[in-house]
Amino acid sequence: MKTIQFLSLFVISGFAFSIEKPNVLLIMVDDMNTMLSTYGHKQVKTPNLEKLKKEGVQFNKAYVQYPQCTASRTSMLTGLYPDQTGVTQLRQHFRNFVPEAKTLPQIFKEKGYYTARVGKIFHYDVPREVGTDGMDDSISWVEKFNPIGIDKIRHDKTTWLGPRKPNDKWGGGAISWMRVGGSSDEHTDGIATQKALELLKAKHSEQTEQPFFLAVGYFRPHVPFAAPEKFFDLYPREKIDFIQSNSRDREDIPIAALSDDHHTLNITDSQRKDVYQAYYASISFIDEEIGKLLNQLELLNLKETTIVIFVSDHGFLMGQHGLWQKKNLFEESVRTPLIISSPFHDNDVNESNAIIELVDLFPTILDLTGIDVPNYLSGKSFASIIVHPEEKFRLSALSQTDSKAGKTRPGFPKVKGYSIRTERFRYTEWDQGNQGAELYDHANDSEEIDNLIFNPDYEREKIRLKAELHKRIKDAQQKI
Repeated sequence: MKTIQFLSLFVISGFAFSIEKPNVLLIMVDDMNTMLSTYGHKQVKTPNLEKLKKEGVQFNKAYVQYPQCTASRTSMLTGLYPDQTGVTQLRQHFRNFVPEAKTLPQIFKEKGYYTARVGKIFHYDVPREVGTDGMDDSISWVEKFNPIGIDKIRHDKTTWLGPRKPNDKWGGGAISWMRVGGSSDEHTDGIATQKALELLKAKHSEQTEQPFFLAVGYFRPHVPFAAPEKFFDLYPREKIDFIQSNSRDREDIPIAALSDDHHTLNITDSQRKDVYQAYYASISFIDEEIGKLLNQLELLNLKETTIVIFVSDHGFLMGQHGLWQKKNLFEESVRTPLIISSPFHDNDVNESNAIIELVDLFPTILDLTGIDVPNYLSGKSFASIIVHPEEKFRLSALSQTDSKAGKTRPGFPKVKGYSIRTERFRYTEWDQGNQGAELYDHANDSEEIDNLIFNPDYEREKIRLKAELHKRIKDAQQKI
């Protein structure tokens, strides 16, 4: 067995230890919320994520900075807030706004790592750009691979919820799903896994004497939801529980927060079951693919030298508040699953309730691998939480979005929304409150049904949260 020439001294919360320079496996999924068995969901089966959690730490309060693909991934991979990167729309690239910023994989590349991307890490229009480079950042990688499978090739088999736009060939933003059969290895994400397994073997650090940073980006469960048929069979329609509409819920929600789509306004219960079944099937499909990656680490004796990070780019609404997909500032769209497994620590606690932001992931991964963290980053390292999951971290998590209410309400102005999540509350303002505000007490209302913004009993909390929100916004707009 060869000894890797790279050694690092780690100091985390007072514990110092020297190890071989670790490998990094970053697994990123698209549009996955916390409807997972590892997060306590009673229906969705994710045994491999449960396994990863037992080997690491699951973060129960991880929040994205923008609940849409491009802005969220850019923020996560640059360690900067959306207002700093300039990226708040789908077809924007951060290099046009902050060309001097370095990405997480770019830094690993500069430090002598082999860096590779398989699938979607930076933004792609899905499904149109599957099999292409999408809006990738070529500077970040030594190699890159673009899988394409039957879910793209047979896209004409897609079932759409509601009518498509006349000139919309792909419809990546509409609730849709497809059942094209085939094996896992024939689907885009299955092909991605096979390529990743090959790379883990070919770029084994014992053979190359070079550590690797491998980023595997799965396209599912992004619409159109797709998976081999056996995963649909896991969730018989007649046994699916779905979120019921609550007419009272929407009465106190500001219009700016109602990001309705025309095709979801009159969804039936039967259609809900179809959507849920396909979404759940896509999740379990990806879970099985993740299991293959974890098994390969064990087979190749890489488990003891590889840090594994699993994360989604944002959450996903499944009918809560009558809304679907992302684009909003409710808990289910800005909260995301996150699990980190590091072989260089061991504890008996596998969950953390510390509030973190995905902008913190960049410095944390560098910290865990012994690489100096650039001082211009806005994110903060939470590496100490890996050692002490019971510790607190942030007082609040900041998220933002642009109102999409105009999609179904012609003439409604384009306004920005900002939201903070504290340990107990969520407080949101649209256009600095000019288009409404929201206050939810998670101690009594985890589903964010009752907007308490005009409740006099919460006046003191509202004043405090308003000040905290505006402070967070100001800090997140600092130029780098």
